Amino acid sequence: MDKFVFVQRKRKRTSSKERKFCKRDRNDTSSSSESASQVFSRENDIGNFVGVPPTDADRRKVLFNCWSPPSGFSFPYETVGAQNRSFQKQWLNEFTWLAYSNIHNGAFCKWCVVFAQTVSRSTKPHGSLVSGPHVNYEKAKEHYNNHQNCHYHKLCAAMFDNFVQTDPDTSRDVRNALNSSRQKAVEKNRNRLSHIIRTIEFNGRHEIPLKGHREAGAFSLNETDCNDGVFKAALRLRVEAVDKQTSDLFLKAPSNASYLSWRVQNQITSLMGDAIQKQILSDISQCKYISLLADETTDVSQTDQLTLSVPFIKDTKVHE
Repeated sequence: MDKFVFVQRKRKRTSSKERKFCKRDRNDTSSSSESASQVFSRENDIGNFVGVPPTDADRRKVLFNCWSPPSGFSFPYETVGAQNRSFQKQWLNEFTWLAYSNIHNGAFCKWCVVFAQTVSRSTKPHGSLVSGPHVNYEKAKEHYNNHQNCHYHKLCAAMFDNFVQTDPDTSRDVRNALNSSRQKAVEKNRNRLSHIIRTIEFNGRHEIPLKGHREAGAFSLNETDCNDGVFKAALRLRVEAVDKQTSDLFLKAPSNASYLSWRVQNQITSLMGDAIQKQILSDISQCKYISLLADETTDVSQTDQLTLSVPFIKDTKVHE
């Protein structure tokens, strides 16, 4: 038996560049140690599910446990002019919907392959990534970006989200596992918000106003020339007292996700007020006896203001 395996592909020629396909040595030390029969018989290879109506078990296999090339895997390449081009493994991390098939020696879109049967045929594109493998890597990233922006792919993406939400055997946070960068962004945003909430809580407990004369502009650890508000000043002290990693959460935060605007401050203050009110109502509902005091006064705009006070006993102490 010939010790070489030739990789053959049929494609429509769109340029005059000379293309020739390489041959891969089956005994190459950089390739997988598994035999050819073991490689091509993988149950979770996405190539097994192309054009086949999938069951829910098949969908879980492709979407959440699809075969991925191991470290050191030797991808077949083609020579275009003076350059050798092959599939790049980092594309699998960059495009979470992308999968490589060792059966077809090409790339597929997991979402489109799984939900292709349920999308209208009138919107179904004919070509690579869906009904056939993508094997032309000369402008691969451009092709993948165009694919994920097409209407057909967006329909399949919506079906994927719905499958994650409704399937009892999948975690609601499975998208975080598929996209580690998204998980890291979520953790950073939560950490940043926790410091903001604690700062607003501190100001509220001590009845200190948040607003300043000049609140606009990026957050800085350096004192500003103008009064940028008690909120930013207190947050500055809190961040400086922790570590550099915490300060970088604010200094390197994207401008559209800093959560330092007055709108976010008002939303957090409103949520705190709702939580306090719910706690008070819960405490009052458990008391056997309560009293109610009412007082009315007029503010500077000549508007009547009614104040209610509810004294009650909790844990042998009087609260009002």
